[in-house]
Amino acid sequence: FLVAADRIAYINPANGNETPGFVMQGDQIIMNEAFLKYLSAPTITSGGNPPAFSLTPDGKLTAKNADISGHINAVSGSFTGEINATSGKFSGVIEAREFVGDICGSKV
Repeated sequence: FLVAADRIAYINPANGNETPGFVMQGDQIIMNEAFLKYLSAPTITSGGNPPAFSLTPDGKLTAKNADISGHINAVSGSFTGEINATSGKFSGVIEAREFVGDICGSKV
């Protein structure tokens, strides 16, 4: 069916709640909660000013204050700040201004 209106809102008067669960206004759809099985969106941006995260169609993820776990595979990039690890491997040149601890120890 087709409805021509500037604003449409759906409420559930049976539960006594007159707060709309779904509003269409102008070019926007407003929902308090949504459960989607599949989402196809060209760009995803969180609310807030500035946004906390965004994901673009080319796969660029920008996230502030991210807590990421699991395996990370990257072909380039950089880290700033402090990095804590229990083990690691570097292939290539390492440049440092200062070393703390035994860096010359050898094991046979």
